[in-house]
Amino acid sequence: MVAIDYMAHQEQYDPSQLLEYGDVATDAGYETVWTSDHFHPWFHTGADSGFAWSWLGAATERLDGPIGTCVTPATGHYHPGEIAQAFATLQHLHDDRVILGLSTGEAMNETPLGFDWPEYPERRDRLEETLRIVRALWEDEEWLDADVVDRIDEDGFVTYDGERFELDGAKLYTEPEKSPEIHIAANGPSTARLAARYADGFVTVKKGEEFTDRLYPAIHRYAEEEGNDPDAIETTLLVIASYHPDYEVAVEATRPWWATTQNVFDRALADPREIEQEGEKATREQIEEKFLIADDPSTIAAQLEKYAEMGFDRIAVGNTSPEPERLFEVMGDEVIPSL
Repeated sequence: MVAIDYMAHQEQYDPSQLLEYGDVATDAGYETVWTSDHFHPWFHTGADSGFAWSWLGAATERLDGPIGTCVTPATGHYHPGEIAQAFATLQHLHDDRVILGLSTGEAMNETPLGFDWPEYPERRDRLEETLRIVRALWEDEEWLDADVVDRIDEDGFVTYDGERFELDGAKLYTEPEKSPEIHIAANGPSTARLAARYADGFVTVKKGEEFTDRLYPAIHRYAEEEGNDPDAIETTLLVIASYHPDYEVAVEATRPWWATTQNVFDRALADPREIEQEGEKATREQIEEKFLIADDPSTIAAQLEKYAEMGFDRIAVGNTSPEPERLFEVMGDEVIPSL
C-alpha cells in the first residue's frame, strides 16, 4: 500500500504556518512530514525561506510521526560533520524516525553565500564524501568502505582526508539509539547509484517513463551490484498539488512553482527573481504534466493510484492550493481512505 506524506515547503509558507499545516496533515492521515532545505526560495513573489533545521527542532515537539528533509544540499555551505551532528540531535529529540534527505544541491543554496557552484560530477563526488563522513560519524560501519572504517579509532574518533572535506579526530558526543535514515534526492541514474550504496531511500520528482524506464531499474541494478536488497530501498515521489472546485483557479495557484517545469534544477540560477521569470516560459501542457491539479477529489485519488502503480512506496504531496485547508480536508475525508 502506498503511503501519503506531506511536503512542507519552506518557500511557500512561513515556519509557524507550516507547523500548523503539519498538524493538520498528520490529523488528516498523512504519514511523514518532509520539508525543503534551501537558502533562497524557488520564486520571489510572496515567498518565504525559513531555515529547515530550526523548523525541524520545533517539529520534534509539535508533530507526531516521522519527519525529515528531502533536499539537504551536500555541496558547500554545510560541512558533512555539521549535517551529521544536526540530524543525530534531531533523532535524539524525536520519538519517531528522522530522515536526512541529501542531494547534490542547487546554486541558490551556494552562490548567494559566496560558495562556488561546480559541475555535476564534482557535486556528485561531494555528495558521496558527505555520505561517507555522516555514516562514519554515526558509526554505521555496515554502510562504509573499509578505508573509511579503518579511520575510526576505538573511541569513535574519525579522521578523514578527502578530496573535498576533512575530519581531524571528530566525534559526536550526542548520539541517538538508532541513526536517522538517509534518503537521497536525485533525478538521474548516477546519483541513484549512491542511494543503492549508502542510503535507506530514494526521492525524486521524476515520474512516468523517466522513473519506470530509467531510475527504478537503475536503483535495483545498482543495489544488486552492491550486494544490497533493492526492495529495501524506499522510493518516494515529490509532487505539488492544487485543488479547487474551479479548475482554472487551481491551475493559477501553481504559478509559484512554474519554474520547476523549465529544467532549472541543474542550472546556475540563484536569484529568485530570475528563477520566477523562467517560470513564465511554462506552457499549459508543461504545467498540467508537472503538477497534480484537480477540481474533484476522485481525480486526486486516481492520479495518486497511478503514481503508486509506477512503483513508488511513498508520495509526498506539497500543497499549493488557493485554499490549502480544503485540500487537507478532502485528502483526509475522501482521498487517503480510498487508496
